[in-house]
Amino acid sequence: MAKILNSAAAMANSKLDPTVPPGLHLVSAFLAMEPTDSLISIARACGGGLVTERVQRFIWDYCIGEAIGKGNAPYLKNFLKKLIFEIESSHSTVLDELYEQYGYYMTSLKDDISGKGNTRVCKCISFLFPDGCSGSPSCPMPRKLMVPLHCSLNMLEGDTGCAVWPASLYLSEFVLSFPNIFFRKSCFEVGSGVGLVGICLYHVKASKVILSDGDLSTLANMKLNLELNQLRTDTGMPERSSQDLNMLYRKQAKAEMDNKSQVNCIHLPWESATKNELQEFMPDIVLGADIIYDPSCLPYLVQLLAILLNIKKACSESQPLKNSCQGLLIHSNCIDIKVNGTDDGEAHTACDLDGLKSKADQIGCEVDVPLVERLENGSSKDGLKKAPVAYIAAVIRNIETFSYFLQLAELADLAVTDITETLRPLELLPYMQSYDRSSIRIIFQKMGGQKQGEVEVIHSWSAPRSLSTSLMYSFAQRDDTEVLDEPLYATFLKVTGVERPYREEVLSKMESDANKVVKEVIFGPGEKKYRFCKHMAKQHLPGLPNDLMKKGKHFILIRNPLDILPSFEKVVPPSFLELGLAELVSIYSDLSQLGKPPVVIDAADLQQDPEGTLRGLCEDLEIPFDDAMLRWEAGPKPIDGVWAPWWYKSVHQSTGFNQTRKYPQPFPFSLYDLLEKSLPLYNMLRRHVRKTTALLKSPLPPPDIPVPANEKLLAWVGDEILPRESAKVSVFDSVVQGGDSVWEGLRVYNGKIFKLEEHLDRLFDSAKALAFKNVPTREEVKEAIFRTLIRNGMFDNAHIRLSLTRGKKVTSGMSPAFNLYGCTLIVLPEWKPPVYDNTHGINLVTATTRRNSPNNLDSKIHHNNLLNNILAKIEGNNADAGDAIMLDKDGYVSETNATNIFLVKKGRVLTPHADYCLPGITRATVMDLVVKEDLVLEERRISLSEFHTADEVWTTGTMGELTPVVKIDGREIGDGKVGPVTQRLQNAYKKLTEESGVPIPSYQH
Repeated sequence: MAKILNSAAAMANSKLDPTVPPGLHLVSAFLAMEPTDSLISIARACGGGLVTERVQRFIWDYCIGEAIGKGNAPYLKNFLKKLIFEIESSHSTVLDELYEQYGYYMTSLKDDISGKGNTRVCKCISFLFPDGCSGSPSCPMPRKLMVPLHCSLNMLEGDTGCAVWPASLYLSEFVLSFPNIFFRKSCFEVGSGVGLVGICLYHVKASKVILSDGDLSTLANMKLNLELNQLRTDTGMPERSSQDLNMLYRKQAKAEMDNKSQVNCIHLPWESATKNELQEFMPDIVLGADIIYDPSCLPYLVQLLAILLNIKKACSESQPLKNSCQGLLIHSNCIDIKVNGTDDGEAHTACDLDGLKSKADQIGCEVDVPLVERLENGSSKDGLKKAPVAYIAAVIRNIETFSYFLQLAELADLAVTDITETLRPLELLPYMQSYDRSSIRIIFQKMGGQKQGEVEVIHSWSAPRSLSTSLMYSFAQRDDTEVLDEPLYATFLKVTGVERPYREEVLSKMESDANKVVKEVIFGPGEKKYRFCKHMAKQHLPGLPNDLMKKGKHFILIRNPLDILPSFEKVVPPSFLELGLAELVSIYSDLSQLGKPPVVIDAADLQQDPEGTLRGLCEDLEIPFDDAMLRWEAGPKPIDGVWAPWWYKSVHQSTGFNQTRKYPQPFPFSLYDLLEKSLPLYNMLRRHVRKTTALLKSPLPPPDIPVPANEKLLAWVGDEILPRESAKVSVFDSVVQGGDSVWEGLRVYNGKIFKLEEHLDRLFDSAKALAFKNVPTREEVKEAIFRTLIRNGMFDNAHIRLSLTRGKKVTSGMSPAFNLYGCTLIVLPEWKPPVYDNTHGINLVTATTRRNSPNNLDSKIHHNNLLNNILAKIEGNNADAGDAIMLDKDGYVSETNATNIFLVKKGRVLTPHADYCLPGITRATVMDLVVKEDLVLEERRISLSEFHTADEVWTTGTMGELTPVVKIDGREIGDGKVGPVTQRLQNAYKKLTEESGVPIPSYQH
């Protein structure tokens, strides 16, 4: 931990260098015109969490200062606006140059036209090669390839061809990561857009690059980009005379001799392209990015691909190549060789799979060599030229559209293989936070359809009694799928020696050698396109061949142990091992480490919404959905394992997934201990389910977290630190039973906790007032706070919600006599800047809900039962105000629903008595500052009209600090701007937070 902290501190203080990260990432993101939020995020990283003056100077010198007069002014204006707001929000000083330039844009740019019309801008995409790439043919000497591009900011308004799409970025990374695939190859890109992929092909020395598009405006922009990158270009569709074709081929031959590509740009509407036109190009490789999107265009696209990938013309008109590799899934590491010990002047290739794997390991690419070997057509013995192939990058936005494309490809005898996981490119755009690689698939195409006997294996992993047999029956209804019922069962029985009534029959009828099962049974030849393998998790034994997990597509089927265990013991005594949930978690982890996180589905979803769940599963597995999967005939099936008479009696009575009963059966409490052990594992996997089922189901999508970094945090609950989703209290805890808890809000500034001792004083006073017993000591509370902050690496700009509940009860009820376990301590840290606009101020409204009187519940007890405040906050929300003012029973102002409140009138500072309001720590701090600033302070009853007519108003609180109020109930406060006294106290408060506080142990400044 100390090493991490030292590293963060070093980053915050080290000089930024525009040639190495993180400075390089910030400059690259700026040149690529990344979203301003992404730039701010990188800028924070450069400053160790804050946009410091050092980072500002770097941004001015290497980004904004360089772009003035060159870059897109509306983009610069927007970036400056958000940058200044970010700096001011953290109470840092803004460089004068940034203010001045933003002021200039405010006066010279009336409207932000960056998103209107067909606005074109010049972005610069920087491909940053990681360490170890220096020997790669595609890696330039500074390990950075910069590609300037004229492109459109409008991705959805008729100018889509001139936008930079994620699939195009991914395909470009693919080309640069595997240059030997494209070296000295003739490449044809369909739908080339801005020309980025073509520029990368030129860079890796493809022998010929043909870029095409059906839109003339896009084509003109593409040519402009090629010229911008100093590429030799030729545009227009070649004439169809043999003389011109000979000239074209002579150009190609010359380009190949000097290893420089000739780039041709052609106008190619898919619907009008003819076979004669296309076959004259004879490419080795066809490429496309984001071309599978419009169903009406797909027939023309597939027809175009079928013509370009048809090898017959190429084979009949070309001289044979000796010792070549025919039709590889991946063009492996190509090297120049001599044939029969001589060099005849031609470039020949040999497939060096070991070399490819070795090189990939050096530079960080991922290549599945066994998959290459499996899908390889074999070495060419008849001297035919290698078949043309296609690499297409696509974001699958609509599974039905993609399924339609697959159907058309199959009809055209095009074999389609998803190689996303087996040939993964380098991450060359690490600074692009807006670029989501995970949503992109890259598929490989060639002519000839599926190899004879080759099947795509789908692995289902589950615990027993999880509807796994029903799901097997479902897949068996598909005409394109064969199924295997627990092919590893005999291996499991042989290795473990466990007893079953049918043990001997299984061992005599099934193969038990693990290697043979995996190679010959699971991955052996088949007659159908897919093979569905039902596996029990406990059968995933150590020592099984690696191919079992590396090959095929995997998903996990889970079911609540509450539903599994009641029927389990009818066949075998239930145990943690037999249940197999721990092994399911291990399987999920293993597949995730392989880069293949499996789909997880819940049996409850299958029962409640069979069609929706199956459609979702098929979409995730990238196979078409079949309505036949929803029903089957009752009775035993030929595909059943020999154990079916013991396990399948109920499923043999079924004809679908629908539940047979509305309510579950009673749980056998003899299995309670097993339930306690297994339920957390089920819940762990359940978080990864694409759709969950519950008694009360919310239709709302998962919400965005205000600060994304808080999606992964650690909290203290009771006596342990837990991940966010596991940080929970018992349903018997007093905070659940009656809001019986006290709390404090703390802030962390520069490695110190501000006013920690004062907050702990109030926490223990509140606990004593409520007669809490078995309260942890002050040192124990502080230790929990320190440990939690250190574990999270939170040393600045963080907020802590510290809660102490009366603790867990032995039975539900109001009486504290039931609290026999001791108090529950909760430390919830979050990355959280001040929650209000402290620069421009907020609006308030007056709530009708009155603040609690000490006659009812004394507000000096800082308790968790906040319904009084919440009702007022609802009124504020409904009025679209920052907060709501709450009055006491006599109509005087008490506080807001969340903060204390102050006003300034004729130089005097006033605040209400703390009779009805909480005497806040921040309130007391600001009162001290008022006195230290030689201002007059008065504490008394204040009417609402006095706040309406005040010169200045502000609120105070730990979470929001000192927040200006510019309007109350529609009335402007003063001149409607932040007043001088407010600003003076804000600065004094900021200085105090920088200088004081309890240091976090081991934190290094």
